[in-house]
Amino acid sequence: MKELIIYCFLFLFISSGFSQINPQNSEWMQYVEELANNEETENIFLENLIDELSYLAENPYNLQTLTKEELEKLPFLSDLQIENLLYYIYKFGPLVDIHELKNVEELDLQTITYLLPFVYVGAAENQENNFQRNKIFKYSRQELMLRTDFTLQKKSGYQQRNPDENPNKYYLGNPYYLSFRYGFNSQDKILLGIAGEKDAGERFPNPYNKSFDYYTFNLALKKWKIFDELHFGNYRLSFGQGLVLNTNFSMGKTSDATQISQMNNGIKRHISTNESQYFSGVAGKIKWGNTQINLFYSHRNQDANADSLYIYSFKTDGYHRTYNDLLKRNESQIETFGGHFSWRKDNLSIGLTSVYYSFEGKDLNPELRPYNLFYLRGKNHFNTGINYHYKQRKFSFQGETATDNSGKIATIHNIFLKPVSFIDWIFSFRYYDKEYNAFYGKGFSESTSIQNETGFYTGLKFQVFRKWEIATYWDYFVFPWLKYNVNAPTSGSDALVQLKYRTNANLQMNLRYKYKEKSKNVNQENEKVTAVLPYEQHRWRYQLNYSLNKKFSFQTQMDYNVYRNDWESSKGKSITQSFSYAPTPAKVQIDGGFAYFQTDNWDTRISIYEKNILYAFSFPTYYGNGLRYYTVIKWKIVKPLTFYFKIASSHYFDRDVIGSGLEEIHGKEKTDVYCLLKYTF
Repeated sequence: MKELIIYCFLFLFISSGFSQINPQNSEWMQYVEELANNEETENIFLENLIDELSYLAENPYNLQTLTKEELEKLPFLSDLQIENLLYYIYKFGPLVDIHELKNVEELDLQTITYLLPFVYVGAAENQENNFQRNKIFKYSRQELMLRTDFTLQKKSGYQQRNPDENPNKYYLGNPYYLSFRYGFNSQDKILLGIAGEKDAGERFPNPYNKSFDYYTFNLALKKWKIFDELHFGNYRLSFGQGLVLNTNFSMGKTSDATQISQMNNGIKRHISTNESQYFSGVAGKIKWGNTQINLFYSHRNQDANADSLYIYSFKTDGYHRTYNDLLKRNESQIETFGGHFSWRKDNLSIGLTSVYYSFEGKDLNPELRPYNLFYLRGKNHFNTGINYHYKQRKFSFQGETATDNSGKIATIHNIFLKPVSFIDWIFSFRYYDKEYNAFYGKGFSESTSIQNETGFYTGLKFQVFRKWEIATYWDYFVFPWLKYNVNAPTSGSDALVQLKYRTNANLQMNLRYKYKEKSKNVNQENEKVTAVLPYEQHRWRYQLNYSLNKKFSFQTQMDYNVYRNDWESSKGKSITQSFSYAPTPAKVQIDGGFAYFQTDNWDTRISIYEKNILYAFSFPTYYGNGLRYYTVIKWKIVKPLTFYFKIASSHYFDRDVIGSGLEEIHGKEKTDVYCLLKYTF
């Protein structure tokens, strides 16, 4: 074990002299890392984003024929950048070379680097007129992916069982994760996706459908009769700023300080293995002139802690590994229908969203606690909201105001300014009533829900010189009512400053400081009463990306966290070295990383985005004292067949037991293996 650690360290250290920015154009993953660094961002939404961007990178857009709706699927593009890019293509005609993007106003080098994997320069053909119904299969692209993951060490849930033992003391299935994914795309007009999954610990085959634990299906038709899009099966929805309806990703607070608005609107296919945050039924979009209508109907089962009359809580992790998990499987049904109407003319767009949902005769009735006094309850609910967007060349104003069936409101308004060419500035105000409820709402907030919050946000990004960029934001928020683990109304603030230096495509440095002040419950020693006390978090990060040739890229990162309250202070630190090797032509690509971490407690934990196999999300949390190392291999065996492999391990110096409960491992090491085989035909 020690020899392996020393070898990895020496390899990374010696190789650091032969580096280059990622030759495979995967820097968009750094953008995802920025989003993941927001501790309020839920992994479930990041997984959806990773899944969608991975698909788009595998199926890029033709720059000659792309549309505004397609560009809006890329969350790192602002509405001004999208407008300028489309105008440039319209004004100067078909692009000759991808490098012409640098001539587009407002597209900086970093944004272009993010954009490159998602676009290519092809023939400017009218694909709608070229669609040939009698050659659906001839002009199609199909993919089949098979994946398995497992942990080398045995967890407590898989130890030898006693038949008389409580069935919740062990997992019912084997320790292997299994999934498949099939995709069919004919001329970008007919798209079919099917996926199945069994989580580690679940039975396979299982007793209820004799195969995988979870299936998802979507059939999408584009430009079909009166429909611009028509979806059957599972799908996701997002409209306006997300205050009424958003099961896609929602922008949070990142070092891209002026990009907080929800832009990724519309209907999206759901063919990922994420078992929640989707609808099941039919959805369609109709367009004529300046008007657009989206309509949808969904009826799906949902895991829940429920009986014949009441739903006490929903279960969203998708696991069915123990007897208790199986008792909650599909114990509730949710019926949903609604629509979104929008009108766009020149610089103004206005939209109206309405959604109605019911729990099929059962009452949603979470166990009453002081903090959840105003949570959603009852059988039937609806939400309605109006969103707007007005823009000029150096100014835009957008927002949404929504209400629920009790008349409570939520509202957010954003003003974007560009007073001079090198400054972007945004102001945002939000008010979410403590009694407002939107079961499918997800928008910009400090919390994970659109409720019980008032806040003011301002962000500024400017280039001091051509190679230097400063980004900063400040957010002040108030919670008028109690929250989970906070037994009093509170307020707080969140701030960030980042300095970015980029000489060219070969060198980039980031220095970031992030500060947060909030409050939480504290049970002080010898005190019977729980106190609500403030705490501070200070986070520093230095990141260096550098290169010397066309095969190697490297990233060095150092993190230092401090947690402080009135009676104690703790700290955490880590240093991470990662690399990528991809010869040209790239039959094999190798990515890897090595990290040392030391944190005093959970409050100073450090989370870092880590590369993984295709369509997989990895964001390990460093806690305690130890080492983390991983290797990812992409091997293009033959043209249609690609194999992905990852092995990742965490070794701890301060413990002999890793994890707890059924996930407990006796030992100092936890090693995970991921394998994926993709066949394209």
